[in-house]
Amino acid sequence: MKEIRLTRSFLRNPLSSVMILLGLVLLMEALSWSIGYSIKSAKMDQAGGALPYIGLLISRLFIPELVTLFIVVFLLNSFHELAKIRYIPNTFKGIATYELSLCPVLLIAFVFFNPFTQTVRFLTEHFPIYSFQDYWQDYIIKTYTWSIYFTYLFPVLLIGYLAINISLIIDSSKQRRSTHEATQAQITEAEQKIAALSATFIPRPIPVTPTPYLTHLKGKGLTGEMTFTVNEAYFYTVEDRIYYAELTKGRFQISKTINELEKELDPDVFFRIKRDYIINRQAVQSFSYWENGKYIVRLNTPDVYEIVVPRNRMNEFKDWLQLTLPTQNA
Repeated sequence: MKEIRLTRSFLRNPLSSVMILLGLVLLMEALSWSIGYSIKSAKMDQAGGALPYIGLLISRLFIPELVTLFIVVFLLNSFHELAKIRYIPNTFKGIATYELSLCPVLLIAFVFFNPFTQTVRFLTEHFPIYSFQDYWQDYIIKTYTWSIYFTYLFPVLLIGYLAINISLIIDSSKQRRSTHEATQAQITEAEQKIAALSATFIPRPIPVTPTPYLTHLKGKGLTGEMTFTVNEAYFYTVEDRIYYAELTKGRFQISKTINELEKELDPDVFFRIKRDYIINRQAVQSFSYWENGKYIVRLNTPDVYEIVVPRNRMNEFKDWLQLTLPTQNA
């Protein structure tokens, strides 16, 4: 997988922001209670008990900072759209470059979310008595300071990159899964084709009585060596001075040359259609005119193997087919 397609399904889902913030708040509370139990216990008593304490935690921390997170995620999604970031290289450098490109968004996010976050905080902390002067002076004007900016900077970077990386991992996992499923589907389809073609490709039986023609060959494949009857091959060919037999079981390297095979194979079953091909009569699926006086002969292999043949050789090939088989339509 050279590239990761960024669907941002996690970033686009509002519930994702709730889950991230809830997890961080619970983690912070667990750590603060374990480190400063007496201080937290005193705050709970001051609030009036566990339920009032949880209520204050939700109204004064969770809800305002949820607004912060929503706006940060909105800015990240908007940046992706404006910059048209759809794919990133699936390399360490590519991912690092992508994440660094998002850093400026997180650095300036404070300017955008602060008035909204502070407005919500004012509404929850002063309910039901509100003063516009207190709101404007204490929650807007006085909050645009470097101290408050840096107070928010680390949490914003943490939450922002947490959301980005979770989204990236989910996108990568989905893409790997879909690639794996597509590969498995292709394998299944190929196996089905092989099974179907194996049913149509029925090698002519080797005569029981003695015959002057070659009947068996030894081949070497990817999984080892095997001996097979010559009629099991769709065709015989040569590539880079190496000779092969193409069977339903795969391609096998053989020691016989094309010239030797032409002399030793049964001419009623095999035909040397080109200098580098000998084909099995049972494997011929069809043939048709191509261009410039050439024809294409199609074999019923799993990938419908095609061989381009010159006209002069086709005339002899047609005559050979008509010796014992019904006429083939061009």
